Amino acid sequence: MVKLNEEMVKSLENEIVFLATASKDGIPNVSAMRAVKVLDAEKGIILIADNYMNKTLKNILENPNVAITTSNCKEVPYQYKGKAEYYTEGEYLKIAEEIDRSLKPDLKPKGAVVIKITEIYNLKSGENAGKLIAKD
Repeated sequence: MVKLNEEMVKSLENEIVFLATASKDGIPNVSAMRAVKVLDAEKGIILIADNYMNKTLKNILENPNVAITTSNCKEVPYQYKGKAEYYTEGEYLKIAEEIDRSLKPDLKPKGAVVIKITEIYNLKSGENAGKLIAKD
């Protein structure tokens, strides 16, 4: 189980998050996301509201492997890798709706991407750059 510390949670929930995906053929895509909530820091589970996903969603449905970092990766230097699942109803969609209301009251998500983080890597330059920090 990969655990997110307080610094990681704060960064994921308050900064722009860059979500990298790849198609089933390995064509990469990266998108900036803002509607993010850590659902369970102890288990490394986060939710991203799908407001405008096109290529990102297509990729997730074809290939659930994703990578994430935040816009403040200089101060909080982590790359997160995991598996994504997509939901268009139920509890996760309700959480996505709450996230959107807090950011922009008239925004309504199409769905929710729930990511189980399975690995965390160091992004800080130096001898430990790219080093695996935690693995599920």
